[in-house]
Amino acid sequence: MAVPHLPRNWVSVPFLCLLFQNLICEERSDIRGASLSAWRDAFCLLSSVPGFFSSQISQQLTLDWYAVAMMPIGIAVDTSNFYLPSNVGDGTLERHNVDKNMLAQDLSLVSLETILKARVATATALAYQLIYWPSEVTDVFFRPILVHYVDSSSMLQKFLTAVISEEWANGYERIFSPSTPLVTSSTLAKEVSQKTLMWLQGDPPPAYHEMTYALSRIHMECTALLQLFNTECKLPKSSIPFLGNEIDITGTRQSCFTIETAQQAVNSHFNRLKDSLGRTKKKEQAFISEKRGHVATSIERYLEVKNQYDIRISAAFAAAFVGFREIPGKVSPVVKGIMNGIKVNILACRR
Repeated sequence: MAVPHLPRNWVSVPFLCLLFQNLICEERSDIRGASLSAWRDAFCLLSSVPGFFSSQISQQLTLDWYAVAMMPIGIAVDTSNFYLPSNVGDGTLERHNVDKNMLAQDLSLVSLETILKARVATATALAYQLIYWPSEVTDVFFRPILVHYVDSSSMLQKFLTAVISEEWANGYERIFSPSTPLVTSSTLAKEVSQKTLMWLQGDPPPAYHEMTYALSRIHMECTALLQLFNTECKLPKSSIPFLGNEIDITGTRQSCFTIETAQQAVNSHFNRLKDSLGRTKKKEQAFISEKRGHVATSIERYLEVKNQYDIRISAAFAAAFVGFREIPGKVSPVVKGIMNGIKVNILACRR
């Protein structure tokens, strides 16, 4: 692409699709880096071709790219919309070489760190699409996508949207050297910037989508724990508190199980039932107390993960807000987000 006299008609949508697939599926950082550089150069080149983006890269294709980048970790990559080049000569299908372990997203075969690095590289690539997209249609084309993901209940989707936003803002200034920040010319940049600031200034959500399974498991553990007072200690079923049939990670639905319900189960509910036994059933009480310790550990781990997610989003949103070069009324939430992220990185490096 950097050689002027060579033809460039091969720099096309299929080429972009193959680069994107390589970003999401590649374990090796050097190959991911080369793919990202090629993607950036391709978008830079194609931005000079009149009408190419509007006629060749549809919003549906962009949505497909985002859907792959934002899919939950641990679930196999959906390759149904992948571009599969064919051999024109004999018509046989020739699949490009991708890493099967990365496609499977199997955390027993590929580390979480490797998968996250691939997602961040993919998010950076999506930022270059924003950077080189015709400015007069950028806001209309990308608003439904970015706003959807920045408002998502998923930690991963919020984090990657922040990465896209930060890279968009910083890359735009680095490449085009505008006289004013991006937020002054793009209503979408302004909207995303304000959403990150509102999140930083408010309270974190009760939980994230990724924590649903963990809360379901804790629900079963708490229910089983309290039922032991009936099966082991012969207390009447009517004395066992009902913890709800469904879970609610948002904490907004009445009569549903939340992490606060779990804390009540292992503390006030447990102590009340235990106290009702008095000095009897010593052996059974010891057994149930041991089970309580296991459930309490699960709850503590859940809260630790929640705190880690809060810090990750806080740091990413703060970095995105700084990238947009807006000045908040109060700088403390932004500074706190950045400092928490730095502290986590320092602790991780020391381990």
